[in-house]
Amino acid sequence: MALLRSLLPALALWLLQAGQAQARAQGYAGAEHPFHKDPVWDPAFSFGQEHPISPDGSSIPHFDVVNHPEILSDRIILTPPQPGNQRAAIWSQHSNQHENWEVHVPFRASGPERAGGSLHIWYTYRGGSTTGTSTIYTAKPFEGFALVIDSHGGKGTIRGFLNDGTTDYSIHHHPQSLAFGQCDAAYRNLGRPSDLQIIYRANRGLKVLLDNHLCFETDKVNLPKLYRFGISAASAENPDSFEVFGFKLAVEEGHSNTDNRAPHHVEAEKEREKQKTEERRSGREALEHHANMVADAHNAMHKEFKSQYEYKDEDVKSFKNTESQFSDLHMRMQALTHQIAEVQRVTGEISYTMNHIVEMINGMQGESEYHHGLSLKNLDNRLHSIDQVVQNLERSIRHEGRKIDELKDHHENMPNHLKDAITTHGPRMGFSVSLLIVFQVMLVIAYIVYKRRRSLAPKKYL
Repeated sequence: MALLRSLLPALALWLLQAGQAQARAQGYAGAEHPFHKDPVWDPAFSFGQEHPISPDGSSIPHFDVVNHPEILSDRIILTPPQPGNQRAAIWSQHSNQHENWEVHVPFRASGPERAGGSLHIWYTYRGGSTTGTSTIYTAKPFEGFALVIDSHGGKGTIRGFLNDGTTDYSIHHHPQSLAFGQCDAAYRNLGRPSDLQIIYRANRGLKVLLDNHLCFETDKVNLPKLYRFGISAASAENPDSFEVFGFKLAVEEGHSNTDNRAPHHVEAEKEREKQKTEERRSGREALEHHANMVADAHNAMHKEFKSQYEYKDEDVKSFKNTESQFSDLHMRMQALTHQIAEVQRVTGEISYTMNHIVEMINGMQGESEYHHGLSLKNLDNRLHSIDQVVQNLERSIRHEGRKIDELKDHHENMPNHLKDAITTHGPRMGFSVSLLIVFQVMLVIAYIVYKRRRSLAPKKYL
């Protein structure tokens, strides 16, 4: 018995670890969080979760490859170490259907001492057809979100940009000032891949992390569905080499596009939006129905839990030897471990369900406010644009009016100018008459002289 008592703590610890390992094998990490599951990658928006990345060495399923990056079995070299001034991009062929998503991009950047390149993560409406291999400094007006990783002032930075399709970053004198969030980041020449994470939750905002360290976050960003993901890189004359080891989109379990349907069908999306609108109108009934379903499910799980893990009491007299005592202790400890794991799972489900209900309530309450605010924002933008047009027109009219007044004054004063010019610079009448008389007198004198010399000349006779 003394030996059994000394072994009880070690046995209990071993059984508890075995129960946690079984819970983790079922998809739960109880030591980390009672309802934390591994990410579920959507294969229609991901590559790099399996190797080789390309089945033929030149294409990537569900993605368009722009220019000629080097596609290896486990990575894609967007910009090589040599030569410089290279560009390449990879764009999703499908539009995103998920409201909540999480992007993981493991990448590595290497190059000379002075940085010469940039890496971009895009989420835009028109995708590669508008942006292609452009950078944020050369891109034409796009509609969506862009995350830029580059170096400025000798320091590595990560910046987030938003555009509603009206701002042309390529002609802006200082596009870095348009970033809504940024942080310093050491990402070059680390000798290992860096893990970039972009987490978006509807009605909660956007969060950017590098190697599990928060870069920046905001709850003022609203990114709609039906946009397309992309990743591009550009190098300078002294190039940075950007290698991408994958692009993985994590979604909620049960919402991945495993059937590889074309999610960019607009008609299907409109139908889904219509259905969601009808569901929001009947939100109270949906909540009651959902609560009843959760209660029924919990009751059923409780019955199953009770019948499977509840261990009945035994009389101490029924144990005749230490082997039966050890066997009974082992069974009870194992049942206790299963009960703890089950409690963790049920607690996690309750927490998830409550969060989901709270999100539904917040969504229904904020929907009308959001649309109202959106319409006011659009109206304010239109009024601002009209005001700018009117101001430009007023300046043009003022400028043209000054020109018209100058021309009018010039034409009105033209006769006076001509009179002054003729009077001042034209020949005088008296001078002209005097000159004419002198010329005629000279002609008369010349004629008289000619006649006299003619008459005085000797005459010749034949």
